[in-house]
Amino acid sequence: MNSTETAIPADLHPPGDAPAVVKYCLFRSGDSWFAIPAIAVHEIAACPALVPVPHSGPALAGMCHLRSEFNPVIALNPLLRSDEASGVRGDNQLLVIQSSSVWSLLIAEAAGIVSLETLVTPESRGDDRIQTPVIGTSMFRDHIVHVLDPGGILRLAQQTLESLWNVAGQEVAASPTHVRSQG
Repeated sequence: MNSTETAIPADLHPPGDAPAVVKYCLFRSGDSWFAIPAIAVHEIAACPALVPVPHSGPALAGMCHLRSEFNPVIALNPLLRSDEASGVRGDNQLLVIQSSSVWSLLIAEAAGIVSLETLVTPESRGDDRIQTPVIGTSMFRDHIVHVLDPGGILRLAQQTLESLWNVAGQEVAASPTHVRSQG
């Protein structure tokens, strides 16, 4: 291990296993810096035109067509309820994540792949992890970096969308002009 690589704290890997070096993709969204495990990143691309999704709120920036696939694009600051305004100018790149599905984060810039020593937040260890995809913090140069769990981001985005769409569905069903089709 060289001087720039750091090991995962002992309580974050199985007993008996040697500490592994974790590499992160470091990126900026708005004025905030974030990191996500590099292994989850599929690619970084220029953001094509986004198509808004009705009743999705600001956390879903829209859908795009990238490399012959439809790709949901998540705006990180509104999803995390950051103080920054949504639609921050300069967020014009996609950080494409590939897990069980392909989706993207709208970002301003990617700084590169780095090793970070992460201070794990107490919230990320308990049942609240579902509510916050931020698993810890770190420092990179003069910046505070929020370390993210890609699965947590996707779960929070899905929960947020389901909630908004349920409310929108109830409003449509309650409207006097709503007529159910007979079929």
